[in-house]
Amino acid sequence: MKQIFFVSLFIYSVWLPVQAMTLPPVPTEPLYYEPPVVKPAEAEQRYDCYQLDRAINELHPYRYTYKPNFYTDGSNKLATSLIAFDSIPLLEGWLGIGYLAYSTLLDEKEARRTENIEQQVRMLQRLKAEQHCFE
Repeated sequence: MKQIFFVSLFIYSVWLPVQAMTLPPVPTEPLYYEPPVVKPAEAEQRYDCYQLDRAINELHPYRYTYKPNFYTDGSNKLATSLIAFDSIPLLEGWLGIGYLAYSTLLDEKEARRTENIEQQVRMLQRLKAEQHCFE
């Protein structure tokens, strides 16, 4: 009996092709958002100190977010109460959960927007420092 097992094992190992299991490609993208490093355009490199200062001042209103935070937003309070007290058979709180997910998506989009503006301001400030505008 043992002899038949070893002979069959030998036949399977010799005659059947051995194939290695290939793993699916793993994405190498970063898990969290990393803002790109902003490099100055050729036109911005030719700015003098006054033009650089004016460009920074033009970006200043866009540096801030005007969306209320989670706890002061009345729509989030309404969505939370919809989750807790919703008794409509088809919705059952899903409308509130959907709005909270949408609100979180907007917060992330707003954070990325302000981070990109901050990157542009930092780039213009580096140009000012390279031109010794602070002296």
